[in-house]
Amino acid sequence: MMAARRLSRPEQSAPVRWVLRAYEFFASLGFAVVIITLLAIVLGVGTFVESAYGTEAVKFGVWNTWWFTLLNALLGVSVFCAAAIRYPWKRYQTGFVITHVGLLVLLAGCLMSQRGGVDAQIPLLEGERGGRAFEDSHHFSIAVSPAGRGGAPRTLAVPFRAGPFNWSEYGWQANGGNSRGTARSAVSRPFIPWGLAPRDTGVLHDADGVRLEVLDYFADSTAALAPSVQLRIGSDDMPGVAAGGMWQPVSLAWQPDPLRASPDQLRHRQTVGGGVVVFWKVAGPAEATAFVAGIPDPALGYGERGQVVLVADGKAHRLLVDERIDQPAAALPGTDLVVAVTDFQPQFSAVRVSVRRGADGPEEEMVILADLPEVTRHAPAAGVYGTLWIEPKVADAAERMQGKAKSRIDVVQAPAPGGGHRLLYRRWQAPQALAGELPADGRPVAAFEMPRAKLQMRVERFLPADTLEIATLPVPFSKDKPPSAKRRAAKVRLSIDGRSEEFWLAGLPIQPIDEPPGPAERRTVAGSGRSATVMLVPDAVDIGFDVALDNFERRLDPGTSQASHFTSQVDFVGRDGQRLTAAPVTITMNAPVDFSDPASGRSYRLFQESFMGPWLPGDPLYERFTARPGRTGEKPDRLEASVLTVNYDPGRGVKYLGSGLVVVGIFTMFYMRAYFFGPRRQSGGPLPA
Repeated sequence: MMAARRLSRPEQSAPVRWVLRAYEFFASLGFAVVIITLLAIVLGVGTFVESAYGTEAVKFGVWNTWWFTLLNALLGVSVFCAAAIRYPWKRYQTGFVITHVGLLVLLAGCLMSQRGGVDAQIPLLEGERGGRAFEDSHHFSIAVSPAGRGGAPRTLAVPFRAGPFNWSEYGWQANGGNSRGTARSAVSRPFIPWGLAPRDTGVLHDADGVRLEVLDYFADSTAALAPSVQLRIGSDDMPGVAAGGMWQPVSLAWQPDPLRASPDQLRHRQTVGGGVVVFWKVAGPAEATAFVAGIPDPALGYGERGQVVLVADGKAHRLLVDERIDQPAAALPGTDLVVAVTDFQPQFSAVRVSVRRGADGPEEEMVILADLPEVTRHAPAAGVYGTLWIEPKVADAAERMQGKAKSRIDVVQAPAPGGGHRLLYRRWQAPQALAGELPADGRPVAAFEMPRAKLQMRVERFLPADTLEIATLPVPFSKDKPPSAKRRAAKVRLSIDGRSEEFWLAGLPIQPIDEPPGPAERRTVAGSGRSATVMLVPDAVDIGFDVALDNFERRLDPGTSQASHFTSQVDFVGRDGQRLTAAPVTITMNAPVDFSDPASGRSYRLFQESFMGPWLPGDPLYERFTARPGRTGEKPDRLEASVLTVNYDPGRGVKYLGSGLVVVGIFTMFYMRAYFFGPRRQSGGPLPA
C-alpha cells in the first residue's frame, strides 16, 4: 500500500498548515476519484453531443470550454501531487512513478493539440491549387479609410467566437451591451449547459472612433427578397383529401417595375388553382385606406366596361364606365373634384380618367387596369386612387383567349398606424369583393370559393421593407451540412466618428476560388471624413505550401446519386513553384496522407472529406468559376471541387510518448511485478503460519 504521508502538523503556522493541507487534499485518493468520475461523465456526454450535433458543436460546447480545461488541469494537479507527495520514491514504486509521469505528459500533449492544432478545409477545383486552409470560425475585418485620398486603409482583425447554432436557439437575444461579454442562459438543446461556452456578444471593438457591436448571429442562413410574403392557400377539410387537407404554398416578392422586368422576375403574381394572387406595396396611408375602401358595389352593376371606384379623402365614389365614357367632366358629389372618363382600352381592360381639384386646378391623368392593379397609375397630387372591376365576361385578353376568367386576391404591404408595416388584402370573386387586414400571425381568412371547398389563406412569412433589399433568414441547424455549405450571417452595428448603421452582414463563403465580396458581404459606413468597411471573413491558416488538384474522381452507388467513393490526386508544390514530391499523391476516403513541409518542418495529415458540385454549363457557379480572369483553356463539360481536410497536431508526438509511458508503467506494476524491488526477507528461520 503506497499511502500518502501526512505533512501538516498542529505546531506549524497557519499559512504553512493550510498550504500543506491543500497539498494533501489534491494528493488524496478521494479527490482523484471525484475528478476522474466527473471526467468520465463529461467524456460520455461529449460522445452523445458529437453524435447528435457534430464535431464542431462538441468542440464549442465541451472540449474547448474553460470548465473542461479546468477539469483537466485539476486532474493534472491530482496526478502530480499524488506522485510528488510520496517522494523520495522506493524501488517498488517505479511503475507507479512512470505511470503518473506518462499521464502528465499525455495531458500536456492534449493541451498542445487544443491550443495549437489546425483542423481546416481546402476546397480545390481540378487544375487549381491552394495553400490556405479555412477553419470553421470567422473574424471581422474592418478597413478604415483615412480622410482625403492619400494613404492606405488601416485594416483591423477583430476575433469573433460565435458558436455552432443560431443565437436565438440559446434562448438569448443580444441587447447591444457596452462591453465584450459572454451570454449565459439555457438552451433548449439537451446534454450540456451551452450557455457556459464562450461567445463574443455586444461590443467587440471600440477604439479610435470606430465601434463594432454584434447584435445577433445565424450559424446558417439564407437570403430572400424583401418586401415579400409567403402564403398558403387551401383547406383542411377538402373532400377526397387525406387528413390535414391540401395547402398550396404561394411565394411573392415585390418588384419595383414589373412592366420592364423579364417574365421570370415577375414573382409578385402567381396562379393558384382557378385564381391569381398579386402582391405589391402601397406608397402611404392614403393609398392604404383607398385600397381597402375601393371595392365595388354589386348593386350598381358592372355594365360592359366595368365599374370604376375612385377613393378621395377616404370616401369611395363608384362610377359605371359605360355611363361616363366620352361624357363631359363632372364634379364628384360632396367633393371639389372634377372627373372625366376619357378612354377605355378593352384589350388591356384599362380605363383613363382625368382628375383635377376645382375648376382651375392642375389636371392629372389616371390609368386604371382591372387585371393589373399593381401597375395602376393614381393621382396622388389630387389625392385620388382608383380601381377598376370588370365581370368575367369582359375579362382581359389573355383570359379571353383561354376561354375563362380567374378570381383574384390582392395583397399589399402598407404602413401600420403605429409605425412599422402591415398586410392588407382584397378578394375579388365576381360579383363580390371584400377587403380588410391580413393577419401576419397565421390566422386564416377567406380565399377562393370552389365547387369542392371554400379555400382559406394564411401568412407563413412576411418580410417587410421600404425598398427592395436582400433579407437574411435563419436556417435550422444540421450536423450533416459541411461548413463550406453554410452561410454565416451577423447582425452588426458599425459606428465611425459618431455615425452608426445597423445591418445584416453575410460571411464570406468558403469556396475554391477567391472572388470579390458581394453587397451583402461587404458594408461601408461613411463618417466625417473617414469611412469604415466591415466583412465577416473565415479564419484561414497558411500551411506554407500549395496543394494542386490534378484529378478528382467520384463514383456513385449503383442505381443512385449517392457518392460511394471519391479520390483526389494531388501534387505538393512549394511557393517557388517547385514540386515537393517525386510523383502525384492519391488521397482517398479512410486513407489519409502525411506530408511534412520542408520549410517549417510541420507535419500535416490530409484527409479526403467531401466534394462540391458537380456544376454544369448554365449553372451560376459554373459560369462564375470558369469566366474569372486568368483562366485559360476550354471550359470543361462539368466542374467539381474536392474538399480536403488539413490536420496539424503539434501534440501528437507528446501524446504518443505519454501513452507509451502509461503502458510501460502499468506493465511494470502488474506484469513484471514491480514489487519485487522491495526489500527481500532474509533467509533462515521458519516461515510464519
